[in-house]
Amino acid sequence: MRRVAGRALSVASLFLGLVAVLINAPALFYMSFALIATIVACNIQSNLATKALRIERIAPKSVHVGELVTVEIVLWSERKIKRPLVTVDDNLPARLHPGGVGPSLPVAPAFDLPVRTLYQFTPLKRGRFRWKNLKVTATDALGLTTKTVEYPTEQTEIVVVPLPIPVSIELPSSAGWGINEAISGQAAGAGIEPRGIRQYTYGDSLRHVHWRTSARTGVLQVKEFQAGSQGAASFIIQRSSNTDAGKGNVSTLDAICGHSLYIAEQMLRQGVSVSFPLMEEERGKKGEAERKEEIALLLGTLNADSATTLGADILEAAALLETGATLYVFAAIDDGSLVSSLQRLRGRASVVVLVYDAAAYDPKRISDSAALFSEAYRQAGAHVVLMPEVAG
Repeated sequence: MRRVAGRALSVASLFLGLVAVLINAPALFYMSFALIATIVACNIQSNLATKALRIERIAPKSVHVGELVTVEIVLWSERKIKRPLVTVDDNLPARLHPGGVGPSLPVAPAFDLPVRTLYQFTPLKRGRFRWKNLKVTATDALGLTTKTVEYPTEQTEIVVVPLPIPVSIELPSSAGWGINEAISGQAAGAGIEPRGIRQYTYGDSLRHVHWRTSARTGVLQVKEFQAGSQGAASFIIQRSSNTDAGKGNVSTLDAICGHSLYIAEQMLRQGVSVSFPLMEEERGKKGEAERKEEIALLLGTLNADSATTLGADILEAAALLETGATLYVFAAIDDGSLVSSLQRLRGRASVVVLVYDAAAYDPKRISDSAALFSEAYRQAGAHVVLMPEVAG
């Protein structure tokens, strides 16, 4: 609308000037000159409003998928001039899949005085994202002209960590010491000592309800058991180049990260030691909440860009396994190395392969989907779990 008004006024001034010359009417000529002067002044004002600004962006370091994010923009005027209102449009990366991006409120930058505005959006894609630069748009006091200038800013980085995606899977009874009970929420078996009371979650056995506490709090509580102090699980996630199928909000790697985070949280809740060999440095003693946060951040920064095959990762991780630990392998694409690696580990380590159907996320990947080779993985000695598709 502002551009239309400015153009209409420009056409009107030129028309009046032309008519003034043709009919020799000084009054019309003066009117035409006044309109042209107004347009020029408005252009100067809108141009000056976008000059000599200093801008800083303040954003959180990490957020969760689907979480409302608030980004603050701070502007300073480096000249002692009175400016009209300006608006800021940020240069969010498209692969972030930002949803519900709200407009920033117009502000008038002042000299040596920080003026703040903000906008909000919802990230729909897991990952590490970086961006810089933004656009400043200003209009004159009359709203006739508009000027947009791109401003450089310091690079902003934000890590969008996945949300745990609940999944119900069936594990073999020999898969580690107490780990299968941790996943199902159960804690059956002799010799397992209770270690506390917590709120009931789906899958917990009603045999372990702590009725006295439940009656006192009004919320169903269950006894929490120590699922084997030596329980250990090592997670290997396929991260070779070109093994992430799907380009929407949820790819196979996104689904793997969400499921592995959920499974890891369930195991940690039951006292199982969870590690991601080859993906993290040696970890010290951490509390359950701190370890969950550490794993979520690790999965948020994971990319399918490794030069090594999944089979090579498995063999390297197997050499680092704790005694009695189970190796959990998350795979979506068969790269030709998994079967031979499983055969070499047969009888030496307990391996569970969680298989994703790559064709469900990208129909073009049907020929190399790991789901087609699940029987071969079983014959090689692994326990195979076909994982459900995660909708985008």
